[in-house]
Amino acid sequence: MKFQVLGPLTVLGDTGPVALSGVKQRATLGHLLLHANEVVATSALMRALWAGEPPPTARKMLQNAVSALRGLLAADDTEDTRGGPLLLTHAPGYLLRVDGDDLDLTTYRALADRGRADLAAGAWSPAARTLRAALDLWHGPVLADLAESGTDWPELRTLAQARSATREDLYEAELACGRHHDVLEELRTHAQREPERERLCAQLMLALYRRGGQADALDAYRRTRTALASRLGLEPGRVLRAVERAVLDHDPVLRQPDALAIMALDGEPRRPRPAAGTPVTPRPAAVAQATLVAPAALVGFDTRPAPGSPAPPALPAPPHAAAFPYPAAPAGVLTEQHKQLSMLLVRTTLGKGLGGDPEDAARLSGELAVAIRDEVARHGGKVSGVLGPVTFALFGVVRTREDDAERAVRAGRAILRRLRQYGAGGPVPVHGGSAPRVAVATGVVVVTCSADGTGAVPIVNGAVPKSCADLLETVPPGGIRVCATTRSGTERSLVYGPAGPDGASEPLGARTARTDTPPALVGRDREVEQLGGALGDVARRQRPCLLTVLGEPGAGKTRLMAELARLARRSPHGYRVVTGHSSWCDRDRPLALLDRTLASATGADDRAHDALARTVHALFGTGDRGGWLLDRLGPLLRDDPPAPADWPDLAAAWRLLLTGLAAERPLLLVLEDLHTAPDPVLDLVTELADAAGPVPLLLAVTARPELLDRRPTWGGGRRDALAVTLDPLDEPSSAALLDALLTDSGGALPADLRRDVLARVGGNPLYAVEYARELSVQGPGRPAGPPTMPRHVRQVVAAHLDTLPPLAKAVLVCASALGGVCCADGVAAVGGVDRAEAAHWLDHLERRDFLRRSRHPSATGALRYAFRHPATREAVDALVPRTVREDRRRRAEAWTESTAAQLTARP
Repeated sequence: MKFQVLGPLTVLGDTGPVALSGVKQRATLGHLLLHANEVVATSALMRALWAGEPPPTARKMLQNAVSALRGLLAADDTEDTRGGPLLLTHAPGYLLRVDGDDLDLTTYRALADRGRADLAAGAWSPAARTLRAALDLWHGPVLADLAESGTDWPELRTLAQARSATREDLYEAELACGRHHDVLEELRTHAQREPERERLCAQLMLALYRRGGQADALDAYRRTRTALASRLGLEPGRVLRAVERAVLDHDPVLRQPDALAIMALDGEPRRPRPAAGTPVTPRPAAVAQATLVAPAALVGFDTRPAPGSPAPPALPAPPHAAAFPYPAAPAGVLTEQHKQLSMLLVRTTLGKGLGGDPEDAARLSGELAVAIRDEVARHGGKVSGVLGPVTFALFGVVRTREDDAERAVRAGRAILRRLRQYGAGGPVPVHGGSAPRVAVATGVVVVTCSADGTGAVPIVNGAVPKSCADLLETVPPGGIRVCATTRSGTERSLVYGPAGPDGASEPLGARTARTDTPPALVGRDREVEQLGGALGDVARRQRPCLLTVLGEPGAGKTRLMAELARLARRSPHGYRVVTGHSSWCDRDRPLALLDRTLASATGADDRAHDALARTVHALFGTGDRGGWLLDRLGPLLRDDPPAPADWPDLAAAWRLLLTGLAAERPLLLVLEDLHTAPDPVLDLVTELADAAGPVPLLLAVTARPELLDRRPTWGGGRRDALAVTLDPLDEPSSAALLDALLTDSGGALPADLRRDVLARVGGNPLYAVEYARELSVQGPGRPAGPPTMPRHVRQVVAAHLDTLPPLAKAVLVCASALGGVCCADGVAAVGGVDRAEAAHWLDHLERRDFLRRSRHPSATGALRYAFRHPATREAVDALVPRTVREDRRRRAEAWTESTAAQLTARP
């Protein structure tokens, strides 16, 4: 026998519906079903059956109803081995025993609880399916037929509220899945019925905003605010007000899957971090010993003690206790990681007659080794060994950079130039069959090396070493060749000759101009408005302003600066635009950024002295002051870098020149990638902003957030300073950018593929460009499945990951093994570290925007964290060997099962 209370009261027997006679009999059964498998007191039943004072015969009437119900239940001749329902007399009243599967209310509660658990775990698609199934059990209000006859029990109102909460959970899951179009009409209907429900209003606002209806979203807020004021005399709560502000500001958080959960956390207290100088409580000896003996989860990879290095007695002290109260990397530990790296091989042969004496040969070989090692180090690589005439160098071993392949190729060309400088009498022939040869190959390998970049020589396993050695055999004397993978990853910055039958080619030099069209600037209206306002303020106030644009790789900093320069040139204030950028190539010329700004300011691409002289004389005349400036700025025009002793005067002259340019007419000085600039340049930029005087100078710099790690107070405390952080684009802007990029390359995408690509793009303009390029290559016959991550995107994400301490990356590995949503308890169990350390690194990763904190706590009440970007988790999974990844997942499953068993065992 089956019972339904989620709608009209219905009893189903084997042959169909069972008739119930009389309102009192139906009410008695309905009330007992609402409390199925619970003892209901006789007095409570009587109060439920009679709203006022019960008649003298009420108890007898109740007994008659119970007796009739027992006969009805007994009449169901069921063959179910579980037995049918039983209505028992149990002091102080009655107990209706019903199997959980036979009552729709019990099934609904189980499904709602399971869906809510999936929602808390970030499993939004399963949560949506389960919650939808729970709501499908409803066929109207609870006990709708009794409610129509005037029954008004508190249980009915409670269940109605529960239904509304489940519906809101469903909408939250659907919105997190990106299905705001599918639930918009449902949201509108229920928001009209219950305008005072703030969570429902917030969900409707989010759906309307994501559809592009900012005004509609604000109208929904005003309707709820009016309803709350008129019916309850209340103002909207903190979360709903936060949603309104986010919609007004076009806050990028609205594009996050669980945006409402993130905003619900705003203003909550954060876990305090140890203050500077605060000693860290030492871990118990047993934990410390376990960490040193089995640091696998601590590092996140398959680890073992470095050969020949004894285990240290204690973990090393962190270099900055305030920033890292826990060690950033364990000493003497090897890790295995999947990496895309570039290998550089250089073959050199001593000149004729120079290798007869072993001592002379050793001395000359040493000179060659120093020259090669210097060039490799200057370009960010590491020499890993020398075998006879061949030197091995690796780029991207300990820390991946998105331009490792370019660095390797430039290093190879620089080595050839340096060896040719020896001339005919040098240690190596520069002509003929014995001239040096260079080969570069790029690919994915498994690298075994020290976690902190020190210690043993890296071990590289994979196809790259052999392919590079084979390629070296095809290089002509005095030449350089690179593999097809290296070329495809560097063609945007380097020019190549024709490719050979093996796909290899010769790099001819640097590319002087962009070959691709910059993408459209979308979703940055607010930022452009801020920049335009800064241009006007500087010109009106006649004083300098430091504008800092921060953003992760690919956020669009360069594109925004190009728009700023365009606005400045079209400004009625007559702005002059001077540009410069910092680069890793500046290692030997720390002041190269000044050199580039000088060339831009004087209009001389070749840094000609006469162009500088014309500019200086026009501003300061031909007298002593002009002469002094030319003498001090002269070192920037030479091929050799200025001596450190000349830096103070040179910096003063550079500031004076720019101040003079700004005094003549408003000046926009754009300095890009300042996070790569050396400390003297950072000091010089801040001094320029502080000491330029009353001149209209807008000093605009771009940098990645790493700049704030080096200079936490950058821009702070200045009267005129503006910081703009480029957050991810919202979904409509990402869609508009992707559609624009795909317009000329295959047309629109299928809806499912488009939604999947947008999720993978995650609001990053660079990712959109790369995915569009990948889809364009595939053409109209592109596969229907999810696209693979483009190589350049993978390299950018991997490089971003490698800015983290090794232990922080280890926590990300554990978080991925836990399904992408984790808490400190889970990370500690999977990683084998203490909970406090796991909590510290989770907090660090949230502040670095790799993770985000969820409003939904874990089943044990702990804070939950989830990956902020799907590309990050995909890159983390690709980072570790398969065996390590499977081991972490087994540990995660064991911890999950153990936690579930403990929760089930609780009373």
